[in-house]
Amino acid sequence: MLTLASDKPSLNLDNDIDQIAAVTAVGYLHAKIEQHDSGLVGGSRELTPKQALCLKWSAEGKTMRDIAVLENMSFATVNFHLNNARKALDACSLAQATAIATKLGLI
Repeated sequence: MLTLASDKPSLNLDNDIDQIAAVTAVGYLHAKIEQHDSGLVGGSRELTPKQALCLKWSAEGKTMRDIAVLENMSFATVNFHLNNARKALDACSLAQATAIATKLGLI
């Protein structure tokens, strides 16, 4: 939650607020939120080469069966790698895992 409060009953934006300080504060806040959303807070996340490969295909819209055929793997192996990638990225779904991996530059 973000609260902006003042002891003044009303503020004049031209005289009472330092615009440079306000813009700087918003910039810092935005950067911190982006850092948190990208998953960089709390350490980096890593994927095995097979996890990254399967996630890359998934991000391209391929199904697990498609990936299995393309990479000459069994469906169960593709499922295994994608589930482990999802867990490694703390994602709730495969779609979220591909989004996180893309944002972090892992795929």
